[in-house]
Amino acid sequence: MDTIRSKLKDPGTLLFITAVFGSILYISLIFNDNLWVDEAFTASIIRKDLPFLINDTIKDTLPPFYNLYGKLLTTVFGYSSYVMKFASASAMILLIFFVGRLLFSVSGFRAAWFFELFLFTMPYFLHYAVEIRMYSFGMLCCGMAAGCFLSILKDSSRVKAFVLFTVFAGYVHHFALVSCGMMWFILLILIAVRKNKEEFLLFLKNLLLFLVLYFPGLILSVYQIKNASSYFSMAPLSLKSLLGDLRYPFVTNITPLSAVLALVTAGAVIFSLREVRISSLRESGFFPGLLLMSVFLLTLGFGYFSSLLAGRSIFTARYLSPCLPVFWMGVSLLFDSCLNKTEDNRILMSLILFMTAAAGVFGYAGMYREEYRPGVSDMKACFNENTKEGDEFLVFEDHYEIELCFRYYFPWLKKTSLKKAGEATGR
Repeated sequence: MDTIRSKLKDPGTLLFITAVFGSILYISLIFNDNLWVDEAFTASIIRKDLPFLINDTIKDTLPPFYNLYGKLLTTVFGYSSYVMKFASASAMILLIFFVGRLLFSVSGFRAAWFFELFLFTMPYFLHYAVEIRMYSFGMLCCGMAAGCFLSILKDSSRVKAFVLFTVFAGYVHHFALVSCGMMWFILLILIAVRKNKEEFLLFLKNLLLFLVLYFPGLILSVYQIKNASSYFSMAPLSLKSLLGDLRYPFVTNITPLSAVLALVTAGAVIFSLREVRISSLRESGFFPGLLLMSVFLLTLGFGYFSSLLAGRSIFTARYLSPCLPVFWMGVSLLFDSCLNKTEDNRILMSLILFMTAAAGVFGYAGMYREEYRPGVSDMKACFNENTKEGDEFLVFEDHYEIELCFRYYFPWLKKTSLKKAGEATGR
């Protein structure tokens, strides 16, 4: 019994148990066939034979990794929404296990434990963990790169791993690459401040390695952007959208809870700004935390600036999702440092755990309702009972998302038009 108690008190064991619990929550959300339009679009591409999948991927606006990974898993385990949702969840499971352990080695147990908790309690993590899109892998790339970033700040280790995760980000999502690029940018600024020639030459050497490894992805991205330039655009950006994007990491759909998350985080930032000194970079837990949190703001600024240059919006809030682990890793470091600086930290620790638990409970309940809504099952049952070979469907021209979802749920149905509706052999 004493052996079990001592094991449970071991930091490594507690991190493992937390990671297992978070993984169970992710997996509990995959057993449904509830897809929204973008998921249905991706799932329909993954269903196709490999040559057609590659062709559609090239014509799309996104890097190729997720479609190829989804095709691999569905080929091995069968085509189903469960397998595709697990494909996304697998990235979060890797993130919670490996980055938690990495952060433990760099910054200690408490910061790592906070980070693991945040990965399945803070807004949007559970949502993107099971969405059949590439965002969970964007989170994996950026989260691993952020852990390596901290290692570089501490003792200049894991530089090659940082390069590789940045390359991986480029093959997953353009804004995952942007967020990793912002960490490169911060490192360059720090090197310039220190005026260290050797560090600068090492930076250039690794940047060249990145360019060599990412070059095929760069060629594909240039081709995709060129093809999409005539039609690709998101909702217009405005002051209102900017304010909404700034609160993106805290959106729980429960306003008081969102406010608590934002206020407690802002309090940690204000406290750290009073304590931090650039000269104590390697010793201070505050400064690395602030740097990681700034990646979110830099990514957001890049999205708005690139839209301004393009003359139209090419950015939407969900493109911030890959840098959410980077942001909350920064918050974990700030909270840990605040607790270290506080003589009686029981109240602050209780507040952090309370808001984390509240966000987790409400977040999971909301996601469970969203994933297991009965509407899709009812719709599929109705169509399976009332459709047969030869039936065709009409879609209102301004409701293309209906067509995309129909192609996933009912691949045997054919699309027709008002002019050709009379030619259908069925209804």
